[in-house]
Amino acid sequence: MNRERPLTETDPPPVSTATAEEPVDRLEDDLERFWRAGEELDEVEILIEPSETPLELLEQLGTSPFERGSFPLIGFLVTTYDKVSRDALDRR
Repeated sequence: MNRERPLTETDPPPVSTATAEEPVDRLEDDLERFWRAGEELDEVEILIEPSETPLELLEQLGTSPFERGSFPLIGFLVTTYDKVSRDALDRR
């Protein structure tokens, strides 16, 4: 649901998304298996290749929405991206 403003205390409570076709019990079952991978996952082909320019990729996301502080966020993200990528490549 797209709202113009955040909810306030005077707003009515949100309407449940459960329907007669999808009782709450079914939704709870879906939550129980949400993080479990199905058998089809083995059929997914994942090609992992090293990125030559992680900084350029991160810069494509645009300006950070966070207030600029003393901590170099973009440098941290580049380092994290590099370490995660290296780990993924080592595991392939």
